[in-house]
Amino acid sequence: MGRTFRIFFAIFLLVLGLVAQAPIARAADSLTVGLYPWVPRLQQFQDAISTQWAKVQPDVSLHFLTSDEWDGGYHMNPPANADVYVMDAMFLNYFNSIGSVDLLQDDEVLNKQDFFEYAIDGVKNPSGGYLAVPMLGCANVLFYHQDDSAVASAQTISALKQTLKTCTFTSMVPPGPRGLMIDMQGASTAACRYIESEAGIQGAWPISLPETIDPTAMGFLRTMMDMTSFYNATKAGDNTYNRGTWYSEGYGRVFVGYTETFSAMSAQTRATTKIKPFPASDNADAPTMFYSDLIAINPTSASRGTRDLAVQLANVIADAQTITASIGPGDGKDYPQYLMPVRPSVFDTLSKTYPKYQEMKEMVENSNATLFSLDSNSRDWFDAMQDKILAGARADYACGCDIEAIYPIPDNARAGAICPQTCASHGGWNGQWTNQYPAAQNGSVCGCNTCPPSVEQEKTPRAND
Repeated sequence: MGRTFRIFFAIFLLVLGLVAQAPIARAADSLTVGLYPWVPRLQQFQDAISTQWAKVQPDVSLHFLTSDEWDGGYHMNPPANADVYVMDAMFLNYFNSIGSVDLLQDDEVLNKQDFFEYAIDGVKNPSGGYLAVPMLGCANVLFYHQDDSAVASAQTISALKQTLKTCTFTSMVPPGPRGLMIDMQGASTAACRYIESEAGIQGAWPISLPETIDPTAMGFLRTMMDMTSFYNATKAGDNTYNRGTWYSEGYGRVFVGYTETFSAMSAQTRATTKIKPFPASDNADAPTMFYSDLIAINPTSASRGTRDLAVQLANVIADAQTITASIGPGDGKDYPQYLMPVRPSVFDTLSKTYPKYQEMKEMVENSNATLFSLDSNSRDWFDAMQDKILAGARADYACGCDIEAIYPIPDNARAGAICPQTCASHGGWNGQWTNQYPAAQNGSVCGCNTCPPSVEQEKTPRAND
Protein backbone atom coordinates (compact mmCIF):
# COMPACT_ATOMS: atom_id res chain seq x y z
CA MET A 1 0.00 0.00 0.00
CA GLY A 2 2.80 2.38 0.97
CA ARG A 3 4.76 1.57 -2.18
CA THR A 4 1.69 2.07 -4.36
CA PHE A 5 1.06 5.44 -2.72
CA ARG A 6 4.64 6.53 -3.35
CA ILE A 7 4.37 5.56 -7.02
CA PHE A 8 1.14 7.51 -7.48
CA PHE A 9 2.63 10.46 -5.55
CA ALA A 10 5.72 10.44 -7.78
CA ILE A 11 3.52 10.43 -10.87
CA PHE A 12 1.51 13.31 -9.41
CA LEU A 13 4.68 15.35 -8.85
CA LEU A 14 5.87 14.63 -12.39
CA VAL A 15 2.59 15.82 -13.88
CA LEU A 16 2.63 18.87 -11.63
CA GLY A 17 6.14 19.69 -12.80
CA LEU A 18 5.14 19.43 -16.45
CA VAL A 19 2.21 21.76 -15.85
CA ALA A 20 4.48 24.25 -14.07
CA GLN A 21 6.86 24.26 -17.05
CA ALA A 22 4.10 24.73 -19.63
CA PRO A 23 4.16 28.56 -19.55
CA ILE A 24 7.87 28.55 -20.47
CA ALA A 25 7.20 26.34 -23.47
CA ARG A 26 4.35 28.60 -24.56
CA ALA A 27 6.49 31.71 -24.04
CA ALA A 28 9.03 30.36 -26.52
CA ASP A 29 6.33 30.51 -29.17
CA SER A 30 6.58 34.32 -29.17
CA LEU A 31 8.93 37.17 -28.36
CA THR A 32 8.04 40.64 -27.12
CA VAL A 33 9.89 43.50 -28.81
CA GLY A 34 10.15 47.17 -27.89
CA LEU A 35 11.29 49.13 -30.95
CA TYR A 36 12.49 52.73 -30.83
CA PRO A 37 9.21 54.50 -31.68
CA TRP A 38 10.38 57.93 -32.87
CA VAL A 39 10.91 57.20 -36.56
CA PRO A 40 8.95 58.43 -39.59
CA ARG A 41 7.43 55.05 -40.49
CA LEU A 42 7.41 52.66 -37.53
CA GLN A 43 5.10 50.16 -39.22
CA GLN A 44 7.66 49.69 -41.98
CA PHE A 45 10.19 48.54 -39.37
CA GLN A 46 7.73 46.08 -37.89
CA ASP A 47 6.89 44.66 -41.31
CA ALA A 48 10.53 44.31 -42.39
CA ILE A 49 11.57 42.67 -39.12
CA SER A 50 8.61 40.30 -39.15
CA THR A 51 9.34 39.26 -42.74
CA GLN A 52 13.01 38.50 -42.08
CA TRP A 53 12.27 36.80 -38.76
CA ALA A 54 9.71 34.48 -40.34
CA LYS A 55 12.46 33.17 -42.63
CA VAL A 56 14.51 31.87 -39.69
CA GLN A 57 11.87 31.23 -37.00
CA PRO A 58 8.48 30.77 -38.71
CA ASP A 59 6.93 29.24 -35.59
CA VAL A 60 7.88 32.09 -33.23
CA SER A 61 5.66 35.15 -33.49
CA LEU A 62 6.62 38.71 -32.58
CA HIS A 63 4.63 41.04 -30.36
CA PHE A 64 5.61 44.71 -30.72
CA LEU A 65 5.12 47.09 -27.80
CA THR A 66 3.40 50.43 -28.40
CA SER A 67 5.01 53.80 -27.66
CA ASP A 68 2.88 53.94 -24.51
CA GLU A 69 4.57 50.74 -23.36
CA TRP A 70 8.13 51.61 -24.43
CA ASP A 71 9.42 55.09 -25.33
CA GLY A 72 13.05 54.32 -26.18
CA GLY A 73 14.26 54.86 -22.63
CA TYR A 74 13.58 58.55 -22.05
CA HIS A 75 11.07 58.15 -19.25
CA MET A 76 10.68 54.37 -18.97
CA ASN A 77 12.84 51.46 -17.92
CA PRO A 78 12.72 48.37 -20.15
CA PRO A 79 9.47 46.47 -19.47
CA ALA A 80 10.03 43.12 -17.78
CA ASN A 81 8.03 41.34 -20.50
CA ALA A 82 10.26 42.65 -23.31
CA ASP A 83 12.73 40.07 -24.60
CA VAL A 84 14.43 42.55 -26.93
CA TYR A 85 14.25 46.34 -26.79
CA VAL A 86 15.76 49.22 -28.75
CA MET A 87 17.01 52.18 -26.72
CA ASP A 88 18.59 55.56 -27.26
CA ALA A 89 22.32 54.96 -26.76
CA MET A 90 22.57 57.77 -24.23
CA PHE A 91 20.96 55.46 -21.66
CA LEU A 92 23.05 52.34 -22.36
CA ASN A 93 25.27 52.67 -19.30
CA TYR A 94 22.34 53.60 -17.09
CA PHE A 95 20.33 50.54 -18.12
CA ASN A 96 23.40 48.39 -17.69
CA SER A 97 23.90 49.74 -14.16
CA ILE A 98 20.36 48.77 -13.11
CA GLY A 99 20.65 45.26 -14.52
CA SER A 100 18.51 45.72 -17.64
CA VAL A 101 21.21 44.76 -20.17
CA ASP A 102 22.30 41.17 -20.80
CA LEU A 103 25.94 40.91 -21.88
CA LEU A 104 26.52 39.53 -25.37
CA GLN A 105 29.59 37.39 -26.03
CA ASP A 106 31.87 38.24 -28.95
CA ASP A 107 30.46 35.49 -31.15
CA GLU A 108 26.87 36.54 -30.44
CA VAL A 109 27.15 39.79 -32.42
CA LEU A 110 27.24 38.95 -36.12
CA ASN A 111 28.96 40.81 -38.99
CA LYS A 112 30.83 43.16 -36.69
CA GLN A 113 33.15 44.16 -39.53
CA ASP A 114 30.20 45.86 -41.24
CA PHE A 115 29.68 48.45 -38.50
CA PHE A 116 31.17 51.93 -38.37
CA GLU A 117 33.81 52.06 -35.66
CA TYR A 118 31.94 54.64 -33.59
CA ALA A 119 28.93 52.32 -33.37
CA ILE A 120 30.55 48.98 -32.55
CA ASP A 121 33.29 50.46 -30.34
CA GLY A 122 30.67 52.42 -28.43
CA VAL A 123 28.86 49.27 -27.27
CA LYS A 124 31.92 47.29 -26.17
CA ASN A 125 31.96 46.14 -22.59
CA PRO A 126 35.31 47.16 -20.98
CA SER A 127 35.87 43.65 -19.64
CA GLY A 128 34.83 41.88 -22.84
CA GLY A 129 31.74 41.25 -24.91
CA TYR A 130 29.12 43.75 -26.04
CA LEU A 131 26.30 45.50 -24.21
CA ALA A 132 24.10 45.91 -27.28
CA VAL A 133 23.93 45.62 -31.06
CA PRO A 134 23.97 48.90 -33.06
CA MET A 135 20.93 49.47 -35.25
CA LEU A 136 20.74 53.08 -36.49
CA GLY A 137 22.63 56.33 -36.06
CA CYS A 138 21.77 60.01 -36.29
CA ALA A 139 23.37 63.37 -35.65
CA ASN A 140 22.36 67.00 -35.44
CA VAL A 141 23.10 68.16 -38.96
CA LEU A 142 22.87 71.56 -40.61
CA PHE A 143 20.78 71.63 -43.80
CA TYR A 144 21.71 74.38 -46.26
CA HIS A 145 21.45 75.24 -49.95
CA GLN A 146 24.25 73.84 -52.07
CA ASP A 147 25.18 77.29 -53.42
CA ASP A 148 25.46 78.87 -49.95
CA SER A 149 29.24 78.92 -49.73
CA ALA A 150 29.29 81.14 -46.64
CA VAL A 151 27.36 78.59 -44.61
CA ALA A 152 29.39 75.73 -46.08
CA SER A 153 32.62 77.30 -44.85
CA ALA A 154 31.37 78.14 -41.33
CA GLN A 155 33.03 75.53 -39.10
CA THR A 156 32.21 77.00 -35.68
CA ILE A 157 29.08 78.35 -34.09
CA SER A 158 30.53 81.88 -33.96
CA ALA A 159 31.33 81.74 -37.67
CA LEU A 160 27.79 80.55 -38.36
CA LYS A 161 26.38 83.40 -36.27
CA GLN A 162 28.47 85.90 -38.22
CA THR A 163 27.05 84.47 -41.45
CA LEU A 164 23.40 84.19 -40.44
CA LYS A 165 23.23 87.26 -38.15
CA THR A 166 20.83 87.48 -35.22
CA CYS A 167 17.20 88.49 -34.68
CA THR A 168 16.35 88.14 -38.37
CA PHE A 169 12.77 87.03 -37.66
CA THR A 170 10.36 86.91 -34.72
CA SER A 171 7.61 84.63 -36.02
CA MET A 172 7.45 80.84 -35.80
CA VAL A 173 8.02 80.49 -39.56
CA PRO A 174 10.64 82.82 -41.08
CA PRO A 175 9.15 85.23 -43.65
CA GLY A 176 11.53 84.15 -46.40
CA PRO A 177 14.99 82.55 -46.67
CA ARG A 178 16.50 84.04 -43.53
CA GLY A 179 17.86 82.86 -40.20
CA LEU A 180 18.27 79.50 -38.51
CA MET A 181 15.48 77.08 -37.65
CA ILE A 182 16.27 74.82 -34.69
CA ASP A 183 14.46 72.82 -32.02
CA MET A 184 15.01 74.03 -28.47
CA GLN A 185 11.54 73.05 -27.37
CA GLY A 186 12.08 70.71 -24.45
CA ALA A 187 14.39 70.45 -21.49
CA SER A 188 15.98 67.18 -22.60
CA THR A 189 16.65 68.59 -26.07
CA ALA A 190 18.36 71.63 -24.59
CA ALA A 191 20.38 69.40 -22.26
CA CYS A 192 21.62 67.27 -25.17
CA ARG A 193 22.70 70.36 -27.09
CA TYR A 194 24.44 71.60 -23.94
CA ILE A 195 26.38 68.32 -23.66
CA GLU A 196 27.44 68.59 -27.32
CA SER A 197 28.69 72.13 -26.66
CA GLU A 198 30.52 70.93 -23.57
CA ALA A 199 32.19 68.16 -25.59
CA GLY A 200 33.48 70.83 -27.95
CA ILE A 201 34.79 72.90 -25.06
CA GLN A 202 36.57 69.95 -23.48
CA GLY A 203 37.67 68.65 -26.89
CA ALA A 204 37.25 65.01 -25.93
CA TRP A 205 34.78 62.25 -25.20
CA PRO A 206 33.57 60.92 -22.88
CA ILE A 207 33.13 63.91 -20.61
CA SER A 208 32.14 64.10 -16.99
CA LEU A 209 28.62 65.47 -16.85
CA PRO A 210 29.00 68.94 -15.29
CA GLU A 211 27.24 69.42 -11.96
CA THR A 212 26.98 73.18 -12.41
CA ILE A 213 26.17 75.33 -15.42
CA ASP A 214 29.21 76.08 -17.57
CA PRO A 215 28.74 79.70 -18.72
CA THR A 216 30.65 79.06 -21.96
CA ALA A 217 28.42 76.14 -22.94
CA MET A 218 25.35 78.13 -21.95
CA GLY A 219 26.61 80.97 -24.11
CA PHE A 220 26.67 78.66 -27.12
CA LEU A 221 23.04 77.67 -26.47
CA ARG A 222 22.07 81.33 -26.32
CA THR A 223 23.89 81.88 -29.60
CA MET A 224 21.66 79.19 -31.12
CA MET A 225 18.62 81.05 -29.78
CA ASP A 226 19.90 84.39 -31.13
CA MET A 227 20.08 82.99 -34.67
CA THR A 228 16.47 81.80 -34.63
CA SER A 229 13.18 83.10 -33.28
CA PHE A 230 11.80 82.26 -29.87
CA TYR A 231 8.75 80.61 -31.42
CA ASN A 232 10.68 78.58 -33.98
CA ALA A 233 12.88 77.18 -31.25
CA THR A 234 10.16 76.55 -28.69
CA LYS A 235 6.95 75.65 -30.51
CA ALA A 236 6.27 72.29 -32.09
CA GLY A 237 4.25 73.35 -35.12
CA ASP A 238 1.76 70.94 -36.63
CA ASN A 239 4.00 68.03 -37.65
CA THR A 240 7.15 66.27 -36.56
CA TYR A 241 9.35 67.42 -39.44
CA ASN A 242 7.93 70.92 -39.83
CA ARG A 243 11.24 72.73 -40.16
CA GLY A 244 12.16 70.60 -43.16
CA THR A 245 8.76 71.28 -44.70
CA TRP A 246 9.08 75.04 -44.18
CA TYR A 247 12.61 75.00 -45.58
CA SER A 248 11.34 73.14 -48.64
CA GLU A 249 8.72 75.86 -49.09
CA GLY A 250 11.40 78.57 -49.13
CA TYR A 251 11.32 79.67 -45.50
CA GLY A 252 14.52 79.90 -43.47
CA ARG A 253 18.08 80.01 -44.74
CA VAL A 254 19.23 76.89 -42.85
CA PHE A 255 17.87 74.51 -40.26
CA VAL A 256 19.12 71.90 -37.81
CA GLY A 257 17.58 68.45 -37.80
CA TYR A 258 18.19 64.78 -38.39
CA THR A 259 18.75 63.29 -41.83
CA GLU A 260 15.30 61.70 -41.87
CA THR A 261 13.95 65.23 -42.37
CA PHE A 262 14.94 64.79 -46.03
CA SER A 263 11.74 62.74 -46.27
CA ALA A 264 9.68 65.90 -45.59
CA MET A 265 11.23 67.86 -48.47
CA SER A 266 10.26 68.08 -52.10
CA ALA A 267 12.48 66.12 -54.48
CA GLN A 268 13.81 69.37 -55.95
CA THR A 269 14.76 70.84 -52.57
CA ARG A 270 16.29 67.56 -51.45
CA ALA A 271 18.49 67.46 -54.56
CA THR A 272 19.84 70.97 -53.97
CA THR A 273 20.35 70.70 -50.20
CA LYS A 274 23.65 69.84 -48.53
CA ILE A 275 24.30 68.66 -44.99
CA LYS A 276 27.14 68.85 -42.51
CA PRO A 277 27.50 68.37 -38.75
CA PHE A 278 26.01 71.29 -36.83
CA PRO A 279 28.78 73.09 -34.90
CA ALA A 280 27.68 73.33 -31.27
CA SER A 281 30.84 75.13 -30.11
CA ASP A 282 33.82 77.09 -31.38
CA ASN A 283 36.01 74.00 -31.59
CA ALA A 284 36.17 73.07 -35.27
CA ASP A 285 37.77 69.75 -34.33
CA ALA A 286 35.15 68.77 -31.76
CA PRO A 287 33.85 65.20 -31.80
CA THR A 288 30.70 64.83 -33.87
CA MET A 289 28.17 63.26 -31.55
CA PHE A 290 26.14 60.49 -33.14
CA TYR A 291 23.03 59.40 -31.34
CA SER A 292 22.20 55.77 -31.96
CA ASP A 293 19.45 53.22 -31.57
CA LEU A 294 20.84 50.13 -29.87
CA ILE A 295 19.30 46.66 -29.61
CA ALA A 296 19.59 45.13 -26.15
CA ILE A 297 18.68 41.76 -24.69
CA ASN A 298 16.58 41.93 -21.54
CA PRO A 299 18.02 39.68 -18.80
CA THR A 300 14.46 38.62 -18.00
CA SER A 301 14.48 36.59 -21.22
CA ALA A 302 16.70 33.99 -19.53
CA SER A 303 14.05 33.14 -16.96
CA ARG A 304 11.51 32.71 -19.75
CA GLY A 305 13.81 30.44 -21.72
CA THR A 306 13.85 32.90 -24.64
CA ARG A 307 17.36 34.35 -24.43
CA ASP A 308 18.80 32.40 -27.37
CA LEU A 309 15.86 33.42 -29.53
CA ALA A 310 16.25 37.02 -28.35
CA VAL A 311 19.91 37.05 -29.40
CA GLN A 312 18.96 35.63 -32.77
CA LEU A 313 16.26 38.28 -33.17
CA ALA A 314 18.65 41.10 -32.25
CA ASN A 315 20.95 40.03 -35.08
CA VAL A 316 18.04 39.73 -37.51
CA ILE A 317 16.92 43.26 -36.64
CA ALA A 318 20.46 44.61 -37.14
CA ASP A 319 21.08 42.62 -40.33
CA ALA A 320 21.86 44.69 -43.43
CA GLN A 321 18.95 43.22 -45.38
CA THR A 322 16.48 43.99 -42.59
CA ILE A 323 17.76 47.54 -42.10
CA THR A 324 17.65 48.23 -45.84
CA ALA A 325 14.03 47.09 -45.98
CA SER A 326 13.22 49.03 -42.80
CA ILE A 327 14.53 52.43 -43.91
CA GLY A 328 14.20 52.21 -47.70
CA PRO A 329 11.00 52.82 -49.67
CA GLY A 330 7.97 51.21 -48.10
CA ASP A 331 4.73 51.67 -46.21
CA GLY A 332 3.17 53.13 -49.36
CA LYS A 333 6.02 55.62 -49.96
CA ASP A 334 8.32 55.52 -52.98
CA TYR A 335 11.20 57.22 -51.17
CA PRO A 336 13.32 56.08 -48.20
CA GLN A 337 13.01 57.29 -44.63
CA TYR A 338 16.52 58.81 -44.90
CA LEU A 339 17.45 57.40 -41.52
CA MET A 340 21.17 56.74 -41.06
CA PRO A 341 22.30 53.12 -40.88
CA VAL A 342 25.38 52.09 -38.92
CA ARG A 343 26.48 49.57 -41.56
CA PRO A 344 28.46 50.95 -44.54
CA SER A 345 26.97 48.21 -46.73
CA VAL A 346 23.46 49.60 -46.22
CA PHE A 347 24.64 53.08 -47.24
CA ASP A 348 26.18 51.55 -50.36
CA THR A 349 23.00 49.69 -51.28
CA LEU A 350 20.69 52.67 -50.85
CA SER A 351 23.03 55.20 -52.47
CA LYS A 352 22.75 53.37 -55.79
CA THR A 353 19.21 54.71 -56.09
CA TYR A 354 19.19 57.57 -53.58
CA PRO A 355 22.37 59.71 -53.91
CA LYS A 356 21.81 61.46 -50.58
CA TYR A 357 22.89 58.25 -48.87
CA GLN A 358 26.36 58.63 -50.36
CA GLU A 359 26.54 62.17 -49.00
CA MET A 360 25.35 60.94 -45.60
CA LYS A 361 27.98 58.19 -45.59
CA GLU A 362 30.74 60.66 -46.43
CA MET A 363 29.62 62.88 -43.56
CA VAL A 364 30.08 59.96 -41.15
CA GLU A 365 33.45 58.99 -42.62
CA ASN A 366 34.82 62.54 -42.68
CA SER A 367 33.73 63.59 -39.21
CA ASN A 368 35.09 62.70 -35.80
CA ALA A 369 32.14 60.36 -35.25
CA THR A 370 31.56 59.47 -31.60
CA LEU A 371 28.71 57.55 -29.98
CA PHE A 372 26.56 59.76 -27.73
CA SER A 373 26.48 57.47 -24.70
CA LEU A 374 26.45 58.97 -21.22
CA ASP A 375 27.50 57.94 -17.73
CA SER A 376 25.44 55.55 -15.64
CA ASN A 377 24.06 58.55 -13.75
CA SER A 378 22.55 60.07 -16.90
CA ARG A 379 18.95 59.85 -15.68
CA ASP A 380 19.79 61.60 -12.40
CA TRP A 381 21.81 64.23 -14.25
CA PHE A 382 18.97 65.01 -16.65
CA ASP A 383 16.51 65.23 -13.77
CA ALA A 384 18.76 67.65 -11.90
CA MET A 385 20.04 69.81 -14.77
CA GLN A 386 17.77 69.82 -17.81
CA ASP A 387 15.22 72.37 -16.57
CA LYS A 388 18.00 74.72 -15.46
CA ILE A 389 19.65 74.43 -18.87
CA LEU A 390 16.41 75.10 -20.74
CA ALA A 391 15.62 78.12 -18.58
CA GLY A 392 19.13 79.47 -19.03
CA ALA A 393 19.02 79.08 -22.81
CA ARG A 394 15.75 81.00 -23.04
CA ALA A 395 16.52 83.64 -20.42
CA ASP A 396 16.68 87.28 -21.50
CA TYR A 397 15.92 86.44 -25.13
CA ALA A 398 16.72 89.69 -26.91
CA CYS A 399 14.83 89.50 -30.19
CA GLY A 400 11.23 89.75 -29.02
CA CYS A 401 8.19 87.92 -30.33
CA ASP A 402 5.20 88.39 -32.59
CA ILE A 403 1.97 88.47 -30.60
CA GLU A 404 -1.47 88.05 -32.16
CA ALA A 405 -3.14 91.47 -32.26
CA ILE A 406 -6.18 92.06 -30.08
CA TYR A 407 -8.00 93.43 -33.16
CA PRO A 408 -7.45 93.07 -36.92
CA ILE A 409 -5.02 95.70 -38.22
CA PRO A 410 -6.01 97.24 -41.57
CA ASP A 411 -3.21 99.81 -41.88
CA ASN A 412 -0.33 101.60 -40.17
CA ALA A 413 -2.59 104.14 -38.55
CA ARG A 414 -4.60 101.48 -36.74
CA ALA A 415 -1.43 99.56 -35.87
CA GLY A 416 -0.28 102.57 -33.85
CA ALA A 417 -3.36 102.22 -31.68
CA ILE A 418 -3.75 98.43 -31.53
CA CYS A 419 -0.16 97.21 -31.12
CA PRO A 420 0.75 99.20 -27.98
CA GLN A 421 -2.27 97.61 -26.27
CA THR A 422 -1.37 94.16 -27.60
CA CYS A 423 2.21 94.46 -26.38
CA ALA A 424 1.46 96.13 -23.05
CA SER A 425 2.29 92.98 -21.10
CA HIS A 426 5.11 91.94 -23.47
CA GLY A 427 7.67 94.69 -23.01
CA GLY A 428 6.01 97.20 -25.33
CA TRP A 429 5.68 97.49 -29.09
CA ASN A 430 8.81 97.49 -31.28
CA GLY A 431 7.07 99.28 -34.16
CA GLN A 432 6.59 96.20 -36.39
CA TRP A 433 3.35 94.53 -37.48
CA THR A 434 2.06 92.39 -40.35
CA ASN A 435 -0.91 90.59 -41.80
CA GLN A 436 1.23 88.50 -44.12
CA TYR A 437 1.70 84.74 -43.92
CA PRO A 438 3.76 83.01 -42.61
CA ALA A 439 4.57 85.54 -39.89
CA ALA A 440 0.85 86.08 -39.32
CA GLN A 441 -0.73 82.65 -39.06
CA ASN A 442 -4.23 83.73 -38.04
CA GLY A 443 -4.81 87.43 -38.72
CA SER A 444 -2.66 90.35 -37.60
CA VAL A 445 0.42 90.24 -35.35
CA CYS A 446 2.39 92.91 -33.53
CA GLY A 447 6.10 92.80 -32.83
CA CYS A 448 6.60 92.92 -29.06
CA ASN A 449 9.84 93.36 -27.15
CA THR A 450 9.50 90.29 -24.91
CA CYS A 451 8.13 86.79 -25.35
CA PRO A 452 5.52 84.69 -23.52
CA PRO A 453 6.83 83.07 -20.34
CA SER A 454 6.26 79.48 -21.44
CA VAL A 455 5.46 77.26 -24.39
CA GLU A 456 4.74 73.58 -24.88
CA GLN A 457 7.46 70.95 -24.46
CA GLU A 458 8.16 67.83 -26.49
CA LYS A 459 8.16 64.25 -25.22
CA THR A 460 11.74 63.31 -26.10
CA PRO A 461 14.88 64.98 -27.45
CA ARG A 462 14.54 63.07 -30.71
CA ALA A 463 10.79 63.12 -31.31
CA ASN A 464 10.99 66.36 -33.26
CA ASP A 465 12.88 67.53 -36.33
